[in-house]
Amino acid sequence: MRSLLLLPFLLLFAGCQPDGYAELGLINVTGKVTLDGQPLPHANVVFESADKRTSSGVTDSSGSYTLMYDSETPGVTPGPKTVRITTANVGVEGGGTAEGAAPAGTERLPSKYNRQSELKADVSASNKMFNFDLKSAP
Repeated sequence: MRSLLLLPFLLLFAGCQPDGYAELGLINVTGKVTLDGQPLPHANVVFESADKRTSSGVTDSSGSYTLMYDSETPGVTPGPKTVRITTANVGVEGGGTAEGAAPAGTERLPSKYNRQSELKADVSASNKMFNFDLKSAP
């Protein structure tokens, strides 16, 4: 009988436990990527912390993206980030390539936007939308 009386308290306590990500202070980040003034669809956008934690997203047909911490959790840890944007290896589920996407392995963007990125972002509760206007020529 005593264990039955404790059950509601245990359930209440269990419901108050942090979800594992709460201490990260994830911030929902969105934005738009353009290339030479035009929306850049099917590009992978990665925000990378100094400790190598990443959040990523893929741009839609209008160049818009939303970053995900993992496959189910939206958000980015706060603080300074190196931003990497690539068109290589971005395809469609099932192994195909989306219309307008570069073939897998083909990079359409200069390395200053990905491998040797010069793009930066400082994520905070008041700074959570980042638009990038990329240029194809150096």
